[in-house]
Amino acid sequence: MQYERMDMDHKQFLRVENEDFFNIVRQRLDAGDRVRIPVVGKSMEPFLLERDQVLLQTANMAEIAVGDIVLARWGQKYMLHRVVRKKAESAWLAGDNNLVQLEQIAGEDIIALLVEASRDGRRLLVSRPFSKMLGMCWYYLRLPRRVVVAIRRRITNKRIGA
Repeated sequence: MQYERMDMDHKQFLRVENEDFFNIVRQRLDAGDRVRIPVVGKSMEPFLLERDQVLLQTANMAEIAVGDIVLARWGQKYMLHRVVRKKAESAWLAGDNNLVQLEQIAGEDIIALLVEASRDGRRLLVSRPFSKMLGMCWYYLRLPRRVVVAIRRRITNKRIGA
């Protein structure tokens, strides 16, 4: 994880191990702060892109709804993924760009709820009800999206092999 700190005259970059970074995030959340972090990776495309900024706040399972984007711990990894199914004490998460993987987690592994996102200083509407509905539609289109990806790969491989 790379943490960016603004200075008056220039940007400074500090490399922090993931575990240390998320321990600090958790400490700030536990203190009642909202925390802004950068998106790292492509698992939430097309709704969130790498380097977008997300604002997180603590939330309990009762406050989390299907369609919400949450920061959670799954095994040894931290992920910012969408809640696609929920029971009283557990949730199933999927990255918007993931075509197969689905993570089942216990409610206590949800660290925070995404309440706001921005890209290049512009606010993204990813936490609005309509955007959550679009995200869920995108999730349910996983199978057709997998077919399209497979067809593209075959076409590309034939061109390369020809």
